[in-house]
Amino acid sequence: MDLVERESALSTLQRRLQGADECGHVVLLAGEAGIGKTSLLRVLAERHAAVWWGACDALHTPHPLAPLLDIARGTDAAFAGHLAGPRAALFEAVLDALSCATTPRLVVIEDAHWADDATLDLLKFLGRRIARARALLVVSFRDDEVAASHPLRRVIGELPPATLTHVELARLTPNGVETLARRALRAPGGLFAATQGNPFFVTELLRHGVGELPRTVQDLVLARFARLDRPAQAIVRLAAIVPGGIERWLVDALLAPALPELERCFDAGLLQADATTLSFRHELARVAIESALAPPVAQALHAQVLRALTAEGRSAAAARLAHHAALAMDAAAVRRHAPAAGDEAVERGAHREAVRHFRSALQHADAADEVDRLRWLDACAEACQRVDRHDEAIAAREQLDALYRQRGDTDGEARNLSRLAGLYVQMMRNAEADLASRRAIDLLEALPPGPTLAAAYGTEGILRMLNRDCEESADWSRKAIALARGFDDRPRLCTALSTLGTALMFIDYDAGCAQMEAALQMALAERMPAVAANAMVNLGSGSGELMRLDAANHWLRRAIDYCAERELDSAQRYSSAWLALCELNTGHWAEAGLRAGELVAHAGSSAITRVMALLALGRLRVRRGDPGGDAALAEALALAGPADTLQRIAPVRAARAEAADARGDPAAAVAEAQAALPLALQHRHPWFIGELAFWCWRGGALDAAPAGCAEPWALQIAGRWREAATAWQALGCPYEQARALADGDADAQREALVLFDRLGARSAADGLRRRLREAGIRGVARGARASSRERPYGLTTRELQVLQLLCEGLRNAEIAQRLSRSVRTVDHHLAAVFAKLEVDSRAAAVRTAQRAGLAGPTAQSG
Repeated sequence: MDLVERESALSTLQRRLQGADECGHVVLLAGEAGIGKTSLLRVLAERHAAVWWGACDALHTPHPLAPLLDIARGTDAAFAGHLAGPRAALFEAVLDALSCATTPRLVVIEDAHWADDATLDLLKFLGRRIARARALLVVSFRDDEVAASHPLRRVIGELPPATLTHVELARLTPNGVETLARRALRAPGGLFAATQGNPFFVTELLRHGVGELPRTVQDLVLARFARLDRPAQAIVRLAAIVPGGIERWLVDALLAPALPELERCFDAGLLQADATTLSFRHELARVAIESALAPPVAQALHAQVLRALTAEGRSAAAARLAHHAALAMDAAAVRRHAPAAGDEAVERGAHREAVRHFRSALQHADAADEVDRLRWLDACAEACQRVDRHDEAIAAREQLDALYRQRGDTDGEARNLSRLAGLYVQMMRNAEADLASRRAIDLLEALPPGPTLAAAYGTEGILRMLNRDCEESADWSRKAIALARGFDDRPRLCTALSTLGTALMFIDYDAGCAQMEAALQMALAERMPAVAANAMVNLGSGSGELMRLDAANHWLRRAIDYCAERELDSAQRYSSAWLALCELNTGHWAEAGLRAGELVAHAGSSAITRVMALLALGRLRVRRGDPGGDAALAEALALAGPADTLQRIAPVRAARAEAADARGDPAAAVAEAQAALPLALQHRHPWFIGELAFWCWRGGALDAAPAGCAEPWALQIAGRWREAATAWQALGCPYEQARALADGDADAQREALVLFDRLGARSAADGLRRRLREAGIRGVARGARASSRERPYGLTTRELQVLQLLCEGLRNAEIAQRLSRSVRTVDHHLAAVFAKLEVDSRAAAVRTAQRAGLAGPTAQSG
């Protein structure tokens, strides 16, 4: 374990050890299990030559003087011959050995809370005479297992204060936990809450993953539990089924424990108490006990708690009642409490929690609950959409469609169809979205106008905007605005105003942005978080599509932060995918790779998020000459192809054209570009027209830029490479700037080469070097070393060594020791490796290395 927040304790131990040359000393090193006592002492021992190390064991019948036996086995201690003799002679021999030492000796006695009586006598004997010895005696123990009546307490009280120092190891702070996580190149989210800063728990979760309970942790907790008597175990079991803490009144009502039984739970280090509540010292400990309960036992305990909480005169939160009802298998109680808990979760913006509650209610619904089931399905679908569970949301709304038709509820059917259309388009099932939207409008236009028709018009406006039929979208949005205003339907009004602004961005960017920002302010003022998030996302992604990259960066980052605080996962991930594309365009390739790689690795994202993340990842790999670029773009096309909408198909086809050009296949590049260029021309989209036309021109299939082409592309097609490079530079796009310069004279090409090398664009840089040398131009700067160019992902020799040691399972400190480098240097190397591999975890790096054949023979075979 890497030591964190232990500098003060280590410094104290080192000072006492140095001072032992003149006067011996005792240090009592206290802390709970897993706090890092042994790790700290090992660091101290590694820096000192003369060490005696022994430990006490948790045996049912302790072995007398076990620490001395350990020391005798590990060293040629002079006292070894006295082990079988009288205890007084043995103790004197130990003291003589320490007093006659030529250099101060470090004596470690671990786990003294398990010490037998003879060992306690030894500690008292040495501790009272330590001033005569040239030694530092460090006695470690778990203070949470040493109650006031523990025999070790009496020994401690009889040691001379002048030669005694207490060192208590505290739990890590949130910053300390984050430091350990960062050193392990893992995200720190949830670590402190689960571990409360216990270093052993932290390192085990980092090793195994936050989502699972490590067996090592469970074994440690269950060993403590097993040492309790039955009444104390009953208290611990009851507390384990109540997350967060159980009220004393509830424990008294169900168990009526005596005070000594409670004290035994505290002395075991499992439970702690305040004036009103019992709780586990660590959440992981609670989970360990709870997961070990037999199902019938757990069910019975939950039923008991539920009855107590719902007794007359008692009140409890709906979420808590729903939790115990579900685990007690009480279907009627679940139907009563889970929907109320779901509603409360929606009010708080806790959409993931809401999904769980409404799903639980639906699982326990019966035939008599038809009206309730309609509401629960709708609420579940809404919450699922917020947290990026689109398949589950679609399934719920398709069930609702059948139920509304069976009931003959036209308004409900149409309202659900409009929402279903929005879900279909998120998954790029655009044809189904169009059918659902038109069907909703047809049903509602046969009825008197109402708010549901405003919503249906608004949905059609969204679909047309997403298809970049912007004038048509504006018309539908204005119809929705008029109806929503007439019925004073503020959410639908704000949504339609936002859609209108997005459509206008592609007609008049400044006017559209002004409209969007006004809609955003309205959504924020009236507390409509989903509408506000959508406005920010559209401002960001629309600006990115129109190459207004500064504005895109601003709005996307704001959207990501806003959505993260409100559990709006779908909007957050889509914003992240677009931010990765913007980072790619602005030359921040390491950030783009990590962001896109994380999104692609997340299997639950919507189709539109996945396409944009694959697009960023595929283009980055192509430009860097890394493997996997064609595969990423092939998957993007497979997802975007059926939708056949300009917004998705044009950038994918353009990226595939670039990939074809990079592998020296201009005919394929032209074919890819021509597959989408007519659609871009039809919708008069300048940036899509420009890039697609560029690849057609580059492949010899086009002589001049078509009408409506964005200026930088038009300049480059016209051969005005210097002006094109300047235009790209003004937009903040270094790769496109370099590509334009590469079409120029020798000086411009040298400039381009510097930019390509700086970005790590190996494909373009290698091609340009060949052109320069073939033209006889001398003094061309060398690129990356041949070994790095030939190696997948462009890893340096040192980075490859670090990666291979990582694949062997070594930690950062162990890698540093193997390579004779500092841990900080290894941290930097691993950060570079992660960026080049586009991964965000050690496990993902190992998997990628094994697939690419980089893991080395030992790790590869495993």
